Amino acid sequence: MKTSWGKRVKYYFDYLFSLGPGVLIGALALFTLLLSLITAFILVISRLSPGGEPPFDFIEGLWFSFLANLGEGSVAGRESAWTFRFLTLGLTLASIFIVSNLIGIISNAIAQKIENLRRGKSAVIESGHIVILGWSEQVFTIIPQLFITENGLKNKKIVLLGDRDKVEMEDQIRNRIGSEAMRRVVCRSGSPIEMSDLELTNLNEASGILVLTPEGDNPDAEVVKTVLAITKNYQRKSSSYKIIAALKEKQNRELGKIVGEEEVEWIFSGQVIARLLAQSCNQPGLSVVYTELLDFTGDEIYFIEDSKLTGRTYREAISNFQKGVVIGLQKAEKVTLNPGMETILRPGDQLVVIASDEQGLIRGERGAVRDEWIASNHAVSKASESVIILGWSERGNELLVELNNYFPPKSKVCIVTDKFDLRRELEEISSDLKNLKISFEKKSVLDRKELELLKLPKYDHVILLSNDDRTLSTQQIDSNTLFTLLHVRDIVEQARAKISITTEILDSRNSRLAEVAKADDFIVSDRLISLMMAQIVSDRRRNAVYEDLFNPIGSEIYLKPACEYVKTGVAVNFYTILEAAARKGETAIGYRLTSLSEDSKRSFGVVINPDKREEMAFTERDKIIVLAES
Repeated sequence: MKTSWGKRVKYYFDYLFSLGPGVLIGALALFTLLLSLITAFILVISRLSPGGEPPFDFIEGLWFSFLANLGEGSVAGRESAWTFRFLTLGLTLASIFIVSNLIGIISNAIAQKIENLRRGKSAVIESGHIVILGWSEQVFTIIPQLFITENGLKNKKIVLLGDRDKVEMEDQIRNRIGSEAMRRVVCRSGSPIEMSDLELTNLNEASGILVLTPEGDNPDAEVVKTVLAITKNYQRKSSSYKIIAALKEKQNRELGKIVGEEEVEWIFSGQVIARLLAQSCNQPGLSVVYTELLDFTGDEIYFIEDSKLTGRTYREAISNFQKGVVIGLQKAEKVTLNPGMETILRPGDQLVVIASDEQGLIRGERGAVRDEWIASNHAVSKASESVIILGWSERGNELLVELNNYFPPKSKVCIVTDKFDLRRELEEISSDLKNLKISFEKKSVLDRKELELLKLPKYDHVILLSNDDRTLSTQQIDSNTLFTLLHVRDIVEQARAKISITTEILDSRNSRLAEVAKADDFIVSDRLISLMMAQIVSDRRRNAVYEDLFNPIGSEIYLKPACEYVKTGVAVNFYTILEAAARKGETAIGYRLTSLSEDSKRSFGVVINPDKREEMAFTERDKIIVLAES
């Protein structure tokens, strides 16, 4: 069936309009030129002219026609011939059509450009900037941290590409972080897995790229696809990117390493949170220690080379600074925390230190070590522990593995949830958990009566795990966790029992509520991972340190009774504590005063990197924070 001539004209006319303002303006120009040529030809052939003036030649006729088409000189005098009057009338009508369409096309093009700018569809031309890909609550932790890095980002920008409206993202950043943030943050709207949208951020000139974990049922898939879109883009630079990304699921870790190769520093968030929960449940305050190390407002981890210490031992190095704590060595790209005290520093070795910044190390003569104040007693071997886990999530199995790594043999773990029947799953994994005896109770952790039936006071530790529930928002999940925490705290206080309560919070905005509810320790998942990402993008070597700190093999951070190191009730300087810890093969990095354990303004009593000359008298309840193997 043949298409009619009218339909063909209509189709090509519609197609012309779809090509955009540039083509339309060109078509109008061509139409104007054609009309001017025809009119000039008529004027010359008919020898028409305004009354009293000589006839037009071709050039004059063409110029007259062109001006008439644009609305100028189109009104003929009264003395003109009627033919000329009709001709100029036609040109006037044509000019109305041409000029009005031209104005409409230009104004529409300007409106579209403004809309594209508003929607964040223009490319950035920054260099040395940091790119954040994705939109989540992590944005509101990461951006303030990047503002206060050692470089200050004073002349650098943060480019954020999110799948939200640009104005919406800017409004939320302005409301949550402050209007000053918008001077440094450039928002663009688009999908991080679309290569064309990634090009808006000028990745090739970026100093670092952060891939945020999106919300949804399968966030790891989005992260992996984003990394693929970055690394496999045919327009990418030849040198390596510096990409920081996080994966939740255990089964995706090997895939992440394959996809990212050497360009990506991976944070395995599920593993990190599980390990911190396991370590913190019998060491209240440990999450505060990690937060202090990860937050740029306090002390961070740096790498320095000190030629003056070449040939000396690690034991001598840890006492070399009045301010600044040495925690390990980097030898040939390998980081070792709390190495043997007699390890010799070779040329090229770098110290891993905790300091306020790279210039925050203060040398000083070693203060007097009072041997008489060093405690001679040793730590008592651990007895079996009993733990009850209220709630269950995808991190549950990893949490059990970590509890098995950190807890002594014959320890007991009871899991309580009404969301899943875990009996068969727990039977399958219990054979690999040599130190744990696992039991299961199907009860609601929100029901006060059912919580009382669990006889919580008989346990040594309570862990509140955020329930996996796809039907609930993050805020609703946190609300349920906090409700359970309030019930648990009241039951424990009524029984006057001494058990630790460790709580997982998903959203950092709810951390204040966990303080009010008096959790002995709480882990804020999104904040902790966000802080790690901000630290690693500043110096990717830090990731090796964090992997070692969270690894049950080797040295980890412990909060141990002060009485195991120094005599209580007498004032001692930190040099004495360093020596006491060194005699045990441990590195002291700070202390925690139990009397301040509920004071959030003073970091819950945690002091990292103290001035080693200052003296402090400890009580039986205070803790020394050390790097140790157990």
